[in-house]
Amino acid sequence: MTGSVEMASLRKSILAFALLAAMVLAGFQPLPGVVRLLSAAPTSSEQDGIDLINASSVGDLARVKALLAAKADVSVTSLNGSTALGYASRFGYLDVVRALLAAKAKVDAQGGDGCTALTYASEFGHLDVVRALLAANANVNARNSGGSTALMEASQFRQPDVVRALLAAKADVNAKDRRGDTALFVASGQRDDLKVVQALLAASADVNAKNEDGWTALFHASLFGRLGAVRALLAASADVNAKTTRDGITALIVASQENHFDVVQALIAAKADVNANSVTLGTSLIQASARGHLEVVRVLLAAKADVNAKGLTRTTASTAVSIIRYLNGARGLRGANTDVNANSVLGETALMPCVAIRSPGGGAGLARRERRCQRNKFHWGNGVDASVGVRPP
Repeated sequence: MTGSVEMASLRKSILAFALLAAMVLAGFQPLPGVVRLLSAAPTSSEQDGIDLINASSVGDLARVKALLAAKADVSVTSLNGSTALGYASRFGYLDVVRALLAAKAKVDAQGGDGCTALTYASEFGHLDVVRALLAANANVNARNSGGSTALMEASQFRQPDVVRALLAAKADVNAKDRRGDTALFVASGQRDDLKVVQALLAASADVNAKNEDGWTALFHASLFGRLGAVRALLAASADVNAKTTRDGITALIVASQENHFDVVQALIAAKADVNANSVTLGTSLIQASARGHLEVVRVLLAAKADVNAKGLTRTTASTAVSIIRYLNGARGLRGANTDVNANSVLGETALMPCVAIRSPGGGAGLARRERRCQRNKFHWGNGVDASVGVRPP
């Protein structure tokens, strides 16, 4: 308790000296007693309020009741702006929450981060506390400083029972935070606990809602390889070919890039466009090839991916393989009617790395290039034109 009193006194002292400095800088003579008045110790009511916060944060119900009987100020906040009710809700002390609510604590008081008691209780999965706050008419759609609601927090931290309780209390299932993310979006990127995703879909969550970057829940789930979420979203008619706003990237492209083989298969089965071409990443095949994801390369080729499609820099899957030097990918492409002489806007071909890499090392550098050239010829065959695509130095 002594530490709390000292902290309160320190806070008032800081305010006093700030006011004193402002008056001096403005050319005013401070009135006598101003500093003494502002830096005085907390009043009895304030001190009881500070003690109430401390007791609430550790679940000391007897102490809370005693302080409330002594008319402690339930609206006093800690340095981070949280009230006693906020702390009790965060840590799940149901009896303390009930006592504070009976003492007329403001149920929707916000902390420094904009979170209410309901937000805290939802994030940490304290279902009984959530129900008590809702019964006290807590605003189920209150937002924190990032625009997130209690439903979004519960969804992100995989609290299915809390999600259901909030939805039953008319939480806005399609509310968006400042980035445009919805509860379904954040839930889809979490580990495959499908209870939250299923609860949100059952409540008519917009399966194709996009955030400010044009990402959908399906894109998010595909990026992180959440196969269960991908299947649930596809079953709910998610747009398998939705593209991001600026780059035109699809779920299949990022799943191929990240080597999420099962997700790639699920997306292809849902008729994903295997030849969708994004501005920055090119096609799914280019990404899988560049990173040596052999099994993904094979399944894309089996789905009729265009082996000679070119990305923004006119890079094909074959040149991507050689440039990045992942030869497993090259083995997957070999024999798939690959144009090994296709060149990018930089003049790169599948053979290019063995010819165009210049080294100041003289003969040693030349020997390295020749070895790389022979290696690429081995993988691509003798039909490689070593003169194609090489620009003058």
